[in-house]
Amino acid sequence: MDKISSLIAEYASSISFENLSTGAIKAAKLSTLDTIGAMIAGSRAPGVDTILELARNWGGAEESHVVSFGYGLPAPLAAWCNGTMARALEIDDCLDFLPVHPSASTIPALLAVAELKGGLSGKEFLTALAVGQDLITRMGLAVRQTAIQSGRMNIFRIFGPTAAVGKALGLNARDMQHALGISFSYGIGDGQANLDGALTVRLQQGIVAQGALIAGLLASKGFTGAKDFLLGRFGYFNAFEPNPRLEYLTKDLGRTFYGERVSIKPYAACRGTHAAIELALKFVEDCKIPSNKVKRITYRTSPEIFQFVGSPREAKIKPNSTASAQFSIQYVSAAAIARGDVFLKELEEESIHSRDILDIAQKIHVEPDDSLRTNSAVGHTILLIETEGGLTWERRLEELLGSPSRPMTYEQCTDKFIKCTDHSLKPLRKENVETLVKMVQHLENINDVSSLVSLMH
Repeated sequence: MDKISSLIAEYASSISFENLSTGAIKAAKLSTLDTIGAMIAGSRAPGVDTILELARNWGGAEESHVVSFGYGLPAPLAAWCNGTMARALEIDDCLDFLPVHPSASTIPALLAVAELKGGLSGKEFLTALAVGQDLITRMGLAVRQTAIQSGRMNIFRIFGPTAAVGKALGLNARDMQHALGISFSYGIGDGQANLDGALTVRLQQGIVAQGALIAGLLASKGFTGAKDFLLGRFGYFNAFEPNPRLEYLTKDLGRTFYGERVSIKPYAACRGTHAAIELALKFVEDCKIPSNKVKRITYRTSPEIFQFVGSPREAKIKPNSTASAQFSIQYVSAAAIARGDVFLKELEEESIHSRDILDIAQKIHVEPDDSLRTNSAVGHTILLIETEGGLTWERRLEELLGSPSRPMTYEQCTDKFIKCTDHSLKPLRKENVETLVKMVQHLENINDVSSLVSLMH
């Protein structure tokens, strides 16, 4: 019998707000503000209009609302739309030691639960989110090969959001286990979408949010799923990830919360490019040399980062879409040098074909270096710049801004949130933005989280 599956279900159903660490609560609040901002900004991302048009044409009961637009849809459709928007612009939170996005599916699903259930308190919301962030991270650590190595793009990511939904719905351990088993049928993820710069990268997060919500709702009505969903004969690990590191699933369960290790992204690009961006901005700040005086720019990264966001060189120098640009060290570091930032404006269609950025990108070379591998998925990065005047500038970056070791403050996250709301297809009222920031900061005092949703459009 799969004891770990039942142990996880017991943990997710029984944990309380009082059991959470201070760090887990703080991280959950930052992730909430950050993900709401990502959804709002994602309202104008390419492909989102297609998703929203389909969902609205299908219609149905107005159970939950689409962020930034304000119209109601059946809860699974709202979660689908909001989850897609949360991931659409590559600005949602992440983990630096794993290629995992802990909140982009979980928070849209929880907001749908809040509207469906009515009266979901801030404490209940934060507890559910902390459980989801913890479980998705534990699953990632248990897998031997990361998504970058295997290309499977974290099929396990369905389990964390489902545990969060089950917790928010108040499922007991038996029904929680069934919910997690049901969600196994919704496990999806392909890495080829990332390599091709396809819109399905963002769609997958919406599918997970929808699947997690449906799994929780089905279990709440007595529907059953595979009880041995992890270690049964055809359970997740036996079917997809052999030889797992099971100790990560159970060690200090309910005492250590991996949500404390979530990173907030200051730039609108794949986390694997953030060291390159930060180093490029540091060069501009330190040297103040015109870009036309730069002769050659060389990045050295871990082989995995090189393969994922540094090659093939020609495709990275001239990305054919916003999604491709976000996964290109050459493009984003060139944008940082040319424009002084890499956020949403720098990833618009006009920018990715701009001559001032592409001319710099031509000078950028990325090289793999085994010595830059670390326990972190992003590893370390070295930047070497040579100028026409003979100046050589070299820096190494080991800890990224927004990581647990270099965290962004709530004020910095607020600044990012405001930048996101300014990018919305339907801009929010200033008073709504200010109220959202304050309410999330004190979320444990909110009686009904659905009150946040009315401020998001």
